[in-house]
Amino acid sequence: GSSSTGRAPVSKTGGWGFKSLLPCSTATQNSEPYVNRESKRMMQRQGQMGPDGTPAPRRENAQQVAQRRQRKERTSIRQYFHEVREEMRQVAWPTRVEVGNYTSIVGTVLLIMIGLIFGLNYSFSKAVLWLFQR
Repeated sequence: GSSSTGRAPVSKTGGWGFKSLLPCSTATQNSEPYVNRESKRMMQRQGQMGPDGTPAPRRENAQQVAQRRQRKERTSIRQYFHEVREEMRQVAWPTRVEVGNYTSIVGTVLLIMIGLIFGLNYSFSKAVLWLFQR
């Protein structure tokens, strides 16, 4: 609006009789509440709403998860190690040359960092000792 002292209106729409528009569709008491697109996407990312806009099923509580785990049959130790072996066969292991290259890179970076830290430590200790001897 405008002030009573005759100054110009504060808002961009002041003096033009602007009225806010109502939303095109309002939620009735029987339907779901109105949720805008941004809120709907956020709720979908958080798992509160399905991709079609329906509420997501409720998550299990800790007691239900524990009961479900107790009912699940455990595998034997032999079966476990068999599955581990099968998974390890699928791993893309580096070649001997790649291991040598990676080792040399790590060693070089390690020596550079040791030198840098030693140099900074030595120079700061000399600077502090010089300050206190004055």
